[in-house]
Amino acid sequence: MSWIAGDLGREQIMDRLPAIGEHFQRLYASFYSLSQLPPETVELCRLRLAQLHRSDADFALEEYPLAAGKREQLQDWHNASPFSAGERACLELAEVHAMDCSAITDAQADAVKQHFGEAGLVALLQALGVFDGFIRLGLIWQAAPAGGKQHD
Repeated sequence: MSWIAGDLGREQIMDRLPAIGEHFQRLYASFYSLSQLPPETVELCRLRLAQLHRSDADFALEEYPLAAGKREQLQDWHNASPFSAGERACLELAEVHAMDCSAITDAQADAVKQHFGEAGLVALLQALGVFDGFIRLGLIWQAAPAGGKQHD
């Protein structure tokens, strides 16, 4: 653990921030109940961000259950069969977002809109921003992930 987090996990750190901690945790959890995006798609994008940032703790976390094989094949989502066209569009956008969110192209945004509409694109971008920030913060703090349960 780092000197910032000590022996605390992210949930415990957020609990020590009463002005924002509870609100942030509710915001984080809310992305799994949006009507604009399937929660499985949201979870796939969160997991892909965790892979790209090499956060084993975040990748081990299970915020939403996935269909069999998807977690294991996520790194090869371009070619793996269990991913839908909508999931692929979101995963492509998530990968670019992880590197440089200003590099997202109109074609990538349009691909997400084709499957989930304008509101789905906005919801995805908001979720990616929160997830990306939280994963990076966890890496800095070297803290355990917040919420959810650990995936075996």
